[in-house]
Amino acid sequence: MSTAMIDTFEAAASRYDRSGAQFAGPVAEQLVALAGLRPGDRVLDVGCGAGAVATRCARAVVPGGQVTGLDLSEGMLRRTAAEAAALGFGHVNTRRGDAARPPFAPASFDVVLASLVLYLLPDTRAALRNWRDQLRPGGRLGFSWGIRPDPRWSPVFAAVDAFARRAGFESYVRRLGPPAAMSADLAAVGYTGIEVVTRTVDVRYTGPRQWWLASWAEAPRLAWQHIPAADRDAARRAAFALLDELREPDGTLVRHVQVAFATAQRPSAQRPSAQHPAPQERPAPQKAVAPQEAVSR
Repeated sequence: MSTAMIDTFEAAASRYDRSGAQFAGPVAEQLVALAGLRPGDRVLDVGCGAGAVATRCARAVVPGGQVTGLDLSEGMLRRTAAEAAALGFGHVNTRRGDAARPPFAPASFDVVLASLVLYLLPDTRAALRNWRDQLRPGGRLGFSWGIRPDPRWSPVFAAVDAFARRAGFESYVRRLGPPAAMSADLAAVGYTGIEVVTRTVDVRYTGPRQWWLASWAEAPRLAWQHIPAADRDAARRAAFALLDELREPDGTLVRHVQVAFATAQRPSAQRPSAQHPAPQERPAPQKAVAPQEAVSR
């Protein structure tokens, strides 16, 4: 992914998931529950964003566990660190790095989690393979991705996307395909015990203004930042006109998003050790190599 995409999330970091409309949190809650974390687990949260997954993991792995949040956005890492500190979680640490290629030694973690991240990475199978390598034998992977946007809202997003004159937000959502295709990808790179479940996550907004502000601080910004400044008021008006028709009886707006959750396991080639050495970073290469560009959510 381009540096521009990384910059997009850096610019949104201070406002990300702070609009009051809950999406990242409920998705993270379900992902962590499905992952079956245990006390003492060492967890890697790739594309940790503002810490929705990392802080929930921190509660589940005590005593003796550790959570590492990985992201390319320094602003997002600061958010995760601040959230963890506010909750008193001293066993959460953060590291700047590529979600598609975590910079740790193989077999460093018991669990790797990625919430709403995979659709942003350029090579899905390569990322899944690299995440597998981060797991100890018998370790577990869990991740989430959107599989179906609310069809009632598609005209709203399309109305705004038209002003950006490029592929819109929903093209990202559809990129990964259905659960069966993801299961096949997981099997192809060596995972076992693959399970995929789907849930509908309801996102409620007080009205069009809250939705607009939330969207500019989250993934839709990827497309909408390309709307010329002179056209943004017109884009907003076009969306608001359509949203008035979608209001609930109490005046709020609700978006029903279908999300898939996959869990899988690295095969147990040997019994996992009862000891948990700290994750080790990969040795530095002998020659300088330009970093691969990818982005975390």
